[in-house]
Amino acid sequence: MQWIADRETVHALAGHNGLGGIFSTGAISAMELRCYSDGEAVCSVGDQLEHMFILVQGRLKIHTLLPNGKSLLVRFARPMSVIGDVELLHQYPVKNEVVSVGESLLLVAGRKLLLKEFEENTALLRFLVGELSHKMYTLGQSTALNLLYPLENRFASYLMSLFADSGGQRVEELRTATLAETADLLGTSYRHLNRIVRRFVEEGIIERRQGRLCVLDRDKLALLANGNLYE
Repeated sequence: MQWIADRETVHALAGHNGLGGIFSTGAISAMELRCYSDGEAVCSVGDQLEHMFILVQGRLKIHTLLPNGKSLLVRFARPMSVIGDVELLHQYPVKNEVVSVGESLLLVAGRKLLLKEFEENTALLRFLVGELSHKMYTLGQSTALNLLYPLENRFASYLMSLFADSGGQRVEELRTATLAETADLLGTSYRHLNRIVRRFVEEGIIERRQGRLCVLDRDKLALLANGNLYE
């Protein structure tokens, strides 16, 4: 993780993402800008947060850890997602792992700063209520997806979520070497997932190319995903 000590960049990113209508100018000036590299953890289970994170560029993967040591995918976060809002007021310990997918930029606001903003900033309160509502909705959706849908549908939803804003066909994050990790996130075995991958390849939905999986037929993938995304 790197701190970016450039106040102009902070204000530019805040303006680009509409934070000027949510936070006071003083609050934005007091925020830090952090850059996380691919696979780097923003926060981990059990952490006590003294800050709230606002994703302004990039993408995050959020997954929960099960008692057996495996992981289960919750959702992908895109700008303007907030990390730490659930834990903010009562300082609950973090329940999920939050990891950067590719390079991500996050604005970081301290807890004391936010509590002071709450006193007279109704725009910020409305924004956070909206974020919490979205998290409750997507949690229910991802829980139903993980429990009720066959693996082929969950894998299609996973792929759709990965390249939804990539601007291309290539699923950069899903290298064939990481299929075992992906299987864990989807609550299945590597062998079962590999069978689904082979089937998708045979049906012309995806292809293996230089150690990566690439999407060939987005329409078929979308049909299998049935409108369900990990978002």
